[in-house]
Amino acid sequence: MQGIREEGFIHARQAAILMWFNVLPTAIIFLPSFLARRAQQDAWLAVIVAVLLTLPLGFILIWLGTRFPHLTLFQYSEIILGKVAGKAISIFYVLALIQLNALVLREFSEFLVSAVMPETPLLVFTVTLAAVAVYGARNGVEVISRSAEFVMPLMVVFILTILSLVTPEMSWRNLFPMLERGVKPVLAGAIVVLGFTGEISLLAGISGFLNPPQGVRMSVMVGLAGVFLFLLLVVLSSILVFGSAETGRLTFAVFSLARMISIANFLERIEVLFMAIWVAGIFIKVTLSLYIAALGLATVTELADFRPLCAPLAAFMVTLSILLFKNISHLLIYLEEIIPIWGFLWEFGIPTFLALVAVIRKVKGKESNVP
Repeated sequence: MQGIREEGFIHARQAAILMWFNVLPTAIIFLPSFLARRAQQDAWLAVIVAVLLTLPLGFILIWLGTRFPHLTLFQYSEIILGKVAGKAISIFYVLALIQLNALVLREFSEFLVSAVMPETPLLVFTVTLAAVAVYGARNGVEVISRSAEFVMPLMVVFILTILSLVTPEMSWRNLFPMLERGVKPVLAGAIVVLGFTGEISLLAGISGFLNPPQGVRMSVMVGLAGVFLFLLLVVLSSILVFGSAETGRLTFAVFSLARMISIANFLERIEVLFMAIWVAGIFIKVTLSLYIAALGLATVTELADFRPLCAPLAAFMVTLSILLFKNISHLLIYLEEIIPIWGFLWEFGIPTFLALVAVIRKVKGKESNVP
């Protein structure tokens, strides 16, 4: 990578998997209850609408990735806007990533404390995850992507196993009447989902490592399809099993699905395995965001190596995760009410703004084949 001591490369398949991990671990935990409260039995329709609304962002990421091959957002923002304005955009993006990771660290800690170990201080979980993420981020994008390749099949199999084992408890009557209150609740739910699906924009922070650069097209399409499929399955299953009213009351609906599984008094406590695999998924997500933030800050400050920045950034993220939220109720309100607006601003806004300026100024990377 030009100017940064990071020589790793990833393939399109690996980038798609990283996109999947950047959305799913937190989305499957919180979205079912958010959507059930807003859209009731039409919560699953909100997922479909949200993914369709995310497609334009996907096309923008594809366009930027092919127009500026072998460059990350932090590099081509300076080409598009000039050095000063480009660095300003990069700093804003890094700050948004820091806030995002602080949020995920708190989500992780609150989930473990609320669902499993209520006597354990939040800080124990937060610091532990941050420390492990520092180690992972310092190893670079190749190691992160290989870890994701290992964890993803386990997570996929386990989610599908949980959903298949609760099928006897599902009732299709819970989906009716459809659109009872019109499309407005569905759109309100879709806006919440966009705060999560918009996180695919982090691909812009690693697109410079794609080999070949044209793989960005496959990365976006496959990654977004995977996100859509599993979000839809989890939300739909939660509504079918619990109904919209009960799903809306459950803070962690998918965890409740895992807890209810009991087969002949033999297969029980499956939620423990779910917890272990989910923690691995959160680790991938936090590590990737920390890595991109450190890489971006190193690019802005023109440091030759991003690794020394990982630990200080992680420490700052831990501090923010404790200071930003009073309790889990405050966190949930922030996720449901603030993140859709804030996320749209930087997840959708920054790539769109850069693409528009690049078109107007007719700027492209040196190796670009895009006219």
